Amino acid sequence: MDNYPHQFSGGMRQRVVIALALSADPKLIIADEPTTALDVSVQAQIIELLKKLCEENGTAVILVTHDMGVIAEAADRVAVMYAGRLVELADKRTLFNEPRHPYTRMLLDAIPDLSQTHRRRTPISGEVPNPLSPPTGCPFHPRCPLANERCRKEMPLRQMIDSHGSFSEVACHAAEEGRL
Repeated sequence: MDNYPHQFSGGMRQRVVIALALSADPKLIIADEPTTALDVSVQAQIIELLKKLCEENGTAVILVTHDMGVIAEAADRVAVMYAGRLVELADKRTLFNEPRHPYTRMLLDAIPDLSQTHRRRTPISGEVPNPLSPPTGCPFHPRCPLANERCRKEMPLRQMIDSHGSFSEVACHAAEEGRL
């Protein structure tokens, strides 16, 4: 109680912020990059703390992160966004094992291959679109290796896909047309 924030480690500050958030007994916590700039062991502690406290209190968490490792550890369902639009929504297992959107596939390809499977990886090339002047059609088409004329002209709508009894949603003409 007598310490100042600068006297705490990054992990301790995160714990304090989580405790403050939970003190109001919320039904929902939105955690934006809660593990950024923390070492791996502290990241794991923060994720475990969030999971434990939420299970005990029945609190839902929306976890906003770019860290696919954090997603793999903490999420049940995953929403992938590109240029402010939801491009894929699936349970964690389906998303990691059977990604349907080219952007999701490329995000997963960016994870280091520690098992040395040497599978082919597609890097994300090109520039992120300007949000003030987005491209016509699918916002990902300038960077997508599967883009065609329809992608350049028409915004894709989210479609439900049955993946072995697990449903996901994807907004992609290539997925809809079976071009993946």
